[in-house]
Amino acid sequence: MTKQLKLYVLIISFLAIALFIYLIPTIPHFTDIWVSLLFFIVVLILAEFFPVSLPAGGEITISFPIDFVIILIYGPGMAMIVSAVSSFGMLFGKTNRNIERVLFNASQFSLASGLAGVIYQGAGGVIGTQNLLKFIMPAALCALTYCVVNSFLVAGVISLDSGMSISKVYRMNIREVIPSYLAEAPLGFIMAIIYIEVGILGILLFFFPLLLARQSFELYTKMRKMYIDTIKTLAATIDAKDPYTHGHSERVSQMAVKLAKKLGYAENEIEYIEYAAILHDIGKIGIGDHILGKTDRLTDEEYEIIKKHPVIGANIIESIEFLKKCSKTVLHHHEHFDGRGYPDGLKGEDIPKTARLLTIVDSYDAMNSDRPYRTRLSKEAILNELENEAGKQFDPEMVKMFISMLKEKEI
Repeated sequence: MTKQLKLYVLIISFLAIALFIYLIPTIPHFTDIWVSLLFFIVVLILAEFFPVSLPAGGEITISFPIDFVIILIYGPGMAMIVSAVSSFGMLFGKTNRNIERVLFNASQFSLASGLAGVIYQGAGGVIGTQNLLKFIMPAALCALTYCVVNSFLVAGVISLDSGMSISKVYRMNIREVIPSYLAEAPLGFIMAIIYIEVGILGILLFFFPLLLARQSFELYTKMRKMYIDTIKTLAATIDAKDPYTHGHSERVSQMAVKLAKKLGYAENEIEYIEYAAILHDIGKIGIGDHILGKTDRLTDEEYEIIKKHPVIGANIIESIEFLKKCSKTVLHHHEHFDGRGYPDGLKGEDIPKTARLLTIVDSYDAMNSDRPYRTRLSKEAILNELENEAGKQFDPEMVKMFISMLKEKEI
């Protein structure tokens, strides 16, 4: 673990301990409920034994409904104890668990449970009441708090561990999991009602729905991983076809994401810009090597062939369902703001804004890289070219922002 990651885990642990100390006076006596608590600990340990791996690292389990039941019935302090004990129980169950990982899980589950319970009571919810239906709104706030805290803490630890930005971790791992996660809240609420009426036997009846919930998580993450693997494979195909531009697509992708964030693009737009940037040159697989690697000036005929690569790329991407939204960006990334580009000669805002953005970062990386026909340009020459082409090749507002980022060394 890096120093930053260790510090992060220690901070989360400290916050969990501080909250637990605050909640100690609210914890009920163990005398009459120890059998139930032992049952819940065993169930949570079993849930931890069958996690679902997330695409960008980390894991997700189906422990949330069980934690939710404990919060509603026994309160936040007791939920923190059960979460911590069940997490530390994993030290004796799996050889690939280490103390730092277990400490983080124990702390973040406890913190999520404790804060969710505090919100529940603060919103008017009553712990252990026989009529939970009166407190649906506090319970909903409780569930939302648990999911937000848990997701935020997990995204943070994955970001520090993998080196990805936290926004990318959110897009790849968290964003589409949260709705499914929240969908488990009604299940936990119903489990709590049944537990009050029936006891442990009532919880056992919900094992099958919990397994179905786990299966839905697993199917989603497998699909998501398949998407990412497909994109990586296509990107590798580009590099293999045109070794002179090796790494170009990855660099363009990173810069495109940074510029999109600076321009205030929505998260879903940023995700598709990232994919489109990685795949913007995929159409070059339909261009002959003798043209791609030519060191002399291209003939008019050869240039016309090169100009086909956006169309070829867009057709390839259009045939892949989850990448369809990227096809227009790929198709038009060589359009010029003044209408002199290709393949359709679009002008101004008729060009998709994602394509206008990609044009800028693609051109910048081309100027900043050695090519078969020339060496890279100087920084001064690149800045001059970007400024001179504002309103001609490039969207003037976007390129102005990009130049500012270059001068501030944000890129």
